[in-house]
Amino acid sequence: MSGKLASSAGAVIADAVKRARAHGTSRIGEEHLFAALLGNPGSRPLLDRVDGPAGAAEVLAEVRQARRRGGLTVSERAALAGLGIDLGEVVARVEAQLGQGALDDSQPLARRRRVSLSAEVRNVLTQAQRQKAARGDRSLTARHLVLGLLAQPGLFADALAARGVTLAGAIAAMSCDDLRQER
Repeated sequence: MSGKLASSAGAVIADAVKRARAHGTSRIGEEHLFAALLGNPGSRPLLDRVDGPAGAAEVLAEVRQARRRGGLTVSERAALAGLGIDLGEVVARVEAQLGQGALDDSQPLARRRRVSLSAEVRNVLTQAQRQKAARGDRSLTARHLVLGLLAQPGLFADALAARGVTLAGAIAAMSCDDLRQER
């Protein structure tokens, strides 16, 4: 990742590393980044509709359940249903043969000294950089990380959109904040 990292984004990444290590892995996943964003005061206003710890737990539970079903997004599940494929039946058959959670690829990996980023988190960071550039900002902040999480199609974006937290809404909220600061 190139460019300057503001202290708020650095704090989010550092917190995500701590959370990943606490879960017994050296790989930062979207769930670690999401939890770190919720704990960061700079990004919290953009995630207000999550409704505190209970709402965050619901989002995480929804994502865990989706990963159990192979990590498919809402649109991917709808496409399969449109083809007449019963995802519940497919998951049940796979789990009957391979055990519960066989389709969940988010299980902790062996712990290493170096921290790595999951492909999803790398994509979130790329989206955050794009959002920063589109807004003409100099430094990547925690707020850009929120925008990156919402701009990256996936399980967290779906779960947050179901609660009214969307990329368009977050951009609008940031624009309103920028106008207030100019006055």
